Amino acid sequence: MPVSLPPTFDLWSEHEFHTHVSGVIAAAAQAGCPFFSLGTALPPIDPLRLMAVLMQVSDQPDHFYLEQPHTGDSVAACGRVVAAVASGKRRFQELQQFCEHTLGRIWTSAPAEPRVFCQFAFGDGATTTINHAFLPRWQITQRHGQAVLTLNGRCDTVNAPEVALWQDWQLLWRALASVLESPPVCPPPLAIALPGLADQSRAFMAGVNRALELLEEGRLEKLVLACTTTVEQPTGFNWLGTLHNLRQQYHNCYVFSVGQHWQDVFLGASPERLVRIENGLLWADALAGSRPRGQTDHEDQRLRQGLYHSPKERHEHQVIVEFLCQTLYQLGMTCELPSEPRILELSNIQHLQTLIQARMAQPIHILDIVAALHPTPAVAGYPRAVAREWLSHLEQFDRNGYAAPLGWVTPQGEGEFIVGIRSAHLQGQRAHLFAGAGIVQGSQPEREWQEILLKLQAMVSALA
Repeated sequence: MPVSLPPTFDLWSEHEFHTHVSGVIAAAAQAGCPFFSLGTALPPIDPLRLMAVLMQVSDQPDHFYLEQPHTGDSVAACGRVVAAVASGKRRFQELQQFCEHTLGRIWTSAPAEPRVFCQFAFGDGATTTINHAFLPRWQITQRHGQAVLTLNGRCDTVNAPEVALWQDWQLLWRALASVLESPPVCPPPLAIALPGLADQSRAFMAGVNRALELLEEGRLEKLVLACTTTVEQPTGFNWLGTLHNLRQQYHNCYVFSVGQHWQDVFLGASPERLVRIENGLLWADALAGSRPRGQTDHEDQRLRQGLYHSPKERHEHQVIVEFLCQTLYQLGMTCELPSEPRILELSNIQHLQTLIQARMAQPIHILDIVAALHPTPAVAGYPRAVAREWLSHLEQFDRNGYAAPLGWVTPQGEGEFIVGIRSAHLQGQRAHLFAGAGIVQGSQPEREWQEILLKLQAMVSALA
């Protein structure tokens, strides 16, 4: 019969930790589950700092971090119990099967909240290894000021439980003590300027002009052109400091970081949620149409009104709204949304935003919805197939994780995914920066290039 376990345990007691985990492993084995998951409440702590310390002592440096600074909600995960990679047109389906197969065979002890974390590439090229999902060893979730630690493991590899548990407890205890006893040390942003972008500027504006021709010919309704550049720092970049700067500067964005190696990290501050499902409710964001922020209140108000009443910006935004609602309708949902968009104000830019909600009549796995929505017209264009084909001709680089979904999945098939924009790919001494702009009828090449520079500079200003 199932083992009776307390809902939590004293994290600071070695004996209680060992007793609890041993009971979880026994219960999982008895239930025929190859994986186990146990949880306990944590004292007030910064999940990002705890994740960073655990990463330093983990054999598997996989990590995933997602935070909404304005709400304080965050999830941080690292280490790897089991992982999968996929490629090609079926990458969403293959990683969905991995999620269902893994989370469907995990024995959970409350208050554990096991999740599988996923990152996808923008395109479906067969050679990319970015399409990746993993069940972490350590996971820290924080909502409404309450933090919960989840520890996941495999029952079939615990050959020496006493040794394994002792090592886990030691690592965790030392990491917690380190974070709780020492103040955060965050390096300031580097004084880095954007490199010369004359070649990128010419190529981008040539692409805008070609896109305007395609729009005039009726082949496209919208095309989102992206640009990339690389900055270098001889001593490398501090990804933890960069994340700290991003969450200080972009309170209304999703601050994120994901990677499988210390020197290969994709991070940023994205204003765009793709989809969230919780308790049978779905939320999606339509985000398109931009203006810079003003230097004064008067200038800011003028730019905000110009954005709100611009026929060009409103049309670009409406394309996204209609695409999201039509796609969700085809999946059996009826959307609820306000009649007018609102203004999302960020530190250096402002956008038109419409928040869409739908009640799900029947459960649909979140990766089914992600696969149907990606790429939205906000990051590719419309019609989608035609836009993607032209992007392959006009963009002379691989987007990799830029403008692609990343997020997490629960055992119920719910979760949250954002779009990896306003981002950088840190690789040792190099930081590859990405930015994009939506082209519709009425777009002006020079103005769109200024929007690209604004978005690139925002990421440069956070690098540490």
